[in-house]
Amino acid sequence: MKRLIIIISFSSLFSCSHLKDRNPPDNLIGQELMSKIMLDVILMKNIKRNGYAIKEKRNLLVDQYILQKYGIDSLRFNKSQDFYSKNPKEYTYIFEIIQSRLNELRDSLQKIEVDERPNK
Repeated sequence: MKRLIIIISFSSLFSCSHLKDRNPPDNLIGQELMSKIMLDVILMKNIKRNGYAIKEKRNLLVDQYILQKYGIDSLRFNKSQDFYSKNPKEYTYIFEIIQSRLNELRDSLQKIEVDERPNK
């Protein structure tokens, strides 16, 4: 009986250890930079999906362009994204930054639209 309790204890301990990784990777992308990268990814994917991209330039709208823009490689990005997804409090902060920037973009586009309307 004692062995069974020990085996169950160890198995439950090790089965849950992968759920929350507290140790960030060595080259973790900071939350501010990660929010900029993810915002660009979101915008590019929506531009492609909605067909707003010019046909000749559609091939430029790839994730590799974004990684080059910020000087990071896909491994670093994936490790950072994996870390943040396992740590929801940090990930939530990133999405709050993204939401704020999207609101700023929306507001600036609405202002441009209002400013360009002809006066009646």
